[in-house]
Amino acid sequence: MGLFRLNERNSSLMANFAIAISALPDTPPKALIEIARMAEDNGLAGVFTTEAGNDSLAYSLALGLHTSRIKLGTAITNIYLRHTALLANEAAAVQEFTGGRFILGLGTGHREMNTMLGIQMGDPMAKMRETVAALRKALDGKRTGPQVTTRLPIYLAGVSRPMVKLAGELADGVIFNFFPPARVKEAMGELAEGAKAAGRDASEIEPTLFATAFISDDIEAARRPARKLLSRYGALRFYGNMLARSGFQKEIEGIREAKGNDAAAQQAVSEALIDSALLVGPESRVRERLQELTAPGIGTAIVFTNPVNEDRMSAIKRTIRALRQ
Repeated sequence: MGLFRLNERNSSLMANFAIAISALPDTPPKALIEIARMAEDNGLAGVFTTEAGNDSLAYSLALGLHTSRIKLGTAITNIYLRHTALLANEAAAVQEFTGGRFILGLGTGHREMNTMLGIQMGDPMAKMRETVAALRKALDGKRTGPQVTTRLPIYLAGVSRPMVKLAGELADGVIFNFFPPARVKEAMGELAEGAKAAGRDASEIEPTLFATAFISDDIEAARRPARKLLSRYGALRFYGNMLARSGFQKEIEGIREAKGNDAAAQQAVSEALIDSALLVGPESRVRERLQELTAPGIGTAIVFTNPVNEDRMSAIKRTIRALRQ
């Protein structure tokens, strides 16, 4: 399925596993390189870099130069931050320097954050369609420096129904995030619908799931930071709307009614929402949740770890251990 080859070690779950990293104060560049090497040595499928106050392509290039086999990707690169001419050339460079191991994951970012940067998003769907068309023209038409010698796959971050369908229409893969099990199943149908409308074979498009983990034997301790995270993301327009339509309307209404009152917003986050949208608890429970989430046909699960009462490096090592078993 898709562009990843099934990892034999994970065949019981019928999905590949990758990890996500981010440029954070407790994970300097050298630590990120160590994590990428560790993921490669343990047979994971890929390392994906998020983009929040950093350049996701620059980090992917650095990780690629310090590894030899593992896939590198972005989850995601904000299409509003770069001109398509620059993005095409950046992506081509990463692809060539890493020996064709790169996956360019694209997203629109959050409207709230883009607005803070003075970016007027206009129509995100139209912007994404135009961006992918321009990238494919430049990459496939050998108009980049360097020219790519192998096709560079493009994945779209699909949260809304229209964006998931657009991924089915013109992308090589789609990245879901914070999707409860019911939304995963629903989105798989939307992906197939988009592919059918474009006359494409849906099996050629890889559905991937970005899942945030809080791994701890103390499930209540893990739920506390998970509740805080969801209170923030639930307040964002795109994610809040998706979670409300996925059966958590009461929770999202409570978060939005809190209007910046952190305590009230966190109180609105139910255990059901936490356990549905995130990976929370001991390693064994995380594996069970991954099996449930990937069962509808997810090709790759990308796991981002937040530490619970330990340093981030220890938490990431715990995650790699959970994913390789």
